Amino acid sequence: MAKMLFRWSIALMVLSLFAFGSPSLQEAEVIYLPETHDNPKDHKFQEEVIKRLYQEGYRFVLAMEMFQQPFQKYLDDYIACKISEEEMLERTEYKKRWGFPAEYYSPLWRFAKEKGIKIYALNIPSELVKRISTDGLENVKDDLLPSKVYEHTPQEKERLREVLKEHPKVDEKSFFDVQSAWDNGMALRIVRILSENEPAKVVVILGRGHAPDLNSGVPRIVQLLRRGTKQLIMESSSSSQWTSPEIAHPPTPPSSQTANRERSCSP
Repeated sequence: MAKMLFRWSIALMVLSLFAFGSPSLQEAEVIYLPETHDNPKDHKFQEEVIKRLYQEGYRFVLAMEMFQQPFQKYLDDYIACKISEEEMLERTEYKKRWGFPAEYYSPLWRFAKEKGIKIYALNIPSELVKRISTDGLENVKDDLLPSKVYEHTPQEKERLREVLKEHPKVDEKSFFDVQSAWDNGMALRIVRILSENEPAKVVVILGRGHAPDLNSGVPRIVQLLRRGTKQLIMESSSSSQWTSPEIAHPPTPPSSQTANRERSCSP
């Protein structure tokens, strides 16, 4: 009974968001679905929103923090039915580089494969993170980072210092450098994905700390790199940033589905 009620609550939550949400959903170029990595509610919400976006006819691609950019080829091969899910996880080194149970995210990539929705690896590689941690962000140049790396705002630093209190042995500068590299690298990746897929939306799956609001983390840097980008954060709680009820029903689905092509893979 509890499980059934949970499913109903998620379904009603998603339905209400699509029925009464801000018209900016239709205009949004980037939609963030942030998560606490081990929170089942967040993962279920992500799945329901992605399915509903598809059902309503929105054109979109997925960008997932869980995969690192050098392994993009294997995500492409998986979506194209060239390799199995097991092989995709092995070749992307998912367990080594991310580590959270694949079951958290498998409904997303399985749905994407079924519907022909492209998945982009969003994260920068661990090797780059290690270089930055060792040498300092100011001494590292890489094509996966913007030519101008944006520092955290004072408000962001204050928030990060609260997180750092839980890790007293971690050097503050190194911690800030790595967090900044992640945010800058993922923001640059999103901007590049947008340019490759216009007018399709980019639906971003990432940790909540990277997108706490539109003025922090990845969304802030996306805006600095690509002025005027229309962004939206959708949360599985009452704190959702799309609570301006100005339409009474979902938008009419576009006639073309060139970004999402449903097809089946051969056994």
